[in-house]
Amino acid sequence: MATETTSAKWLATAAVILAVISHWSDAAVNIAPTSDDELGSFTETLLRHDVHNAAKYVTIHTQGRAASGTREDHAPNHLLTVDSRAYQIATISKLQLLYNNYVADAGVTEHVTAGERAEENNLLDAIIDTPVMSRTHRFLADKGYVRRDQKSFKDMMRELWFGMYSRGGGKLGSSAMEHIFLGELKKGEISGLHNWIFFNNQEAQNHADYLGYVRRVDLGGKGYILKLPLKWSHTYKPVGTMFIGTSPELEMALYTVCFFTRPNARCPIKLANQRIYIKTFTFRYRGKNYIGSAYPDI
Repeated sequence: MATETTSAKWLATAAVILAVISHWSDAAVNIAPTSDDELGSFTETLLRHDVHNAAKYVTIHTQGRAASGTREDHAPNHLLTVDSRAYQIATISKLQLLYNNYVADAGVTEHVTAGERAEENNLLDAIIDTPVMSRTHRFLADKGYVRRDQKSFKDMMRELWFGMYSRGGGKLGSSAMEHIFLGELKKGEISGLHNWIFFNNQEAQNHADYLGYVRRVDLGGKGYILKLPLKWSHTYKPVGTMFIGTSPELEMALYTVCFFTRPNARCPIKLANQRIYIKTFTFRYRGKNYIGSAYPDI
């Protein structure tokens, strides 16, 4: 029975993988298996080559410990102090330009202007041009998940991260970028909000509030992973997780790799010689698979 159950799970996972890559791979049937050890080794390499890592410019103030689901504030001060030099990093500065492009309510249709599309492309160009993302492209192409040419890879990343889909009511009000790197409000609850740069931006304007930490993982001078309850836009999130101090391209690379290799599952990676898990969710809309959510699972 256990063997049959395990086989069924692998078949289900394989079916999701084939559906995910069907739009972007020339040879879906020739996917090379990716072991946990390979994922660990590769993600350690990504962290070493994260040239836009901002951890040296970020001071984290964890303050009091809090339980998941708390609404009590165990942290009277802001979570982060960020040196202005962090905002001069190309991918961080270009990410911030997107903050006024989205409507937080996932039930409201987004209307993307030509200027906003240009900002998205500028950010994507900057990310694609980094050592982290060039290695990610090569890794996924070697495994058969994506095509090798640069244009196809960029087109795939644009659709995967900026493609709009509806989370309900037929309203094109969501995307992986908005959900993960900013945040959304859906039926009175916070959805997403897994990026430290956006959270710090919102807390600096008193639109967000850090309530204390549940767990903290030290990435050996390259940043942290934090599990925390928080408040944003007068709404509480019982618990969430985010990287702290890492670059946008590193986070996007980790989530993309796990989306392809371990969809809808805990994806085992290694960072700073520690086993970390990434959780991704596939969102299917109009025959295509998008990233519904992705975050570190600690």
